[in-house]
Formats: sequence, C-alpha cells, structure tokens
Amino acid sequence: MGKLILLIILGFAVWWMWRKLRSADEPVRSTPERAPESMVGCALCGVNQPKSECVERDGRFYCCDAHRRLAEDGGREER
Repeated sequence: MGKLILLIILGFAVWWMWRKLRSADEPVRSTPERAPESMVGCALCGVNQPKSECVERDGRFYCCDAHRRLAEDGGREER
C-alpha cells in the first residue's frame, strides 16, 4: 500500500513539473493596450473629456451639442 501511495505522489510531482515547464515555454498572452486618447476641455463650461466624444465647431470643442448652440448664440439660453 505504501508503494502505491509513493507512486501516485511521484506521478503527481512529474505531471506538475511537466505542466510548469510547458507553460513557461508558451508566450504570455496579454490584451493589447489602447493608446491614450487626448482630452480636451469644453469651450463653454471647461469640462474635460476624450476628444472622440466632443462636438467640434470652428476649431473649438464642446462637451455636447447644447453647449455648442449656446456658444454660437453668445451664451444666451433659449427658453
């Protein structure tokens, strides 16, 4: 009975070492990192957000279309 337990432990140790050596040879798969996106501030309120989410008009960036319209109207709110 003792020899059987010793063989099982030895088999497990060989399997574990083989698995470790095999995984060390494989390249590590990592997700590619996205390039950082430039942030811009809203020309009306100054909120910073990614450039891709902004509304651009005449070289100025706005956080939303409502702020773009407000800036074009000279800052007057429409009611």
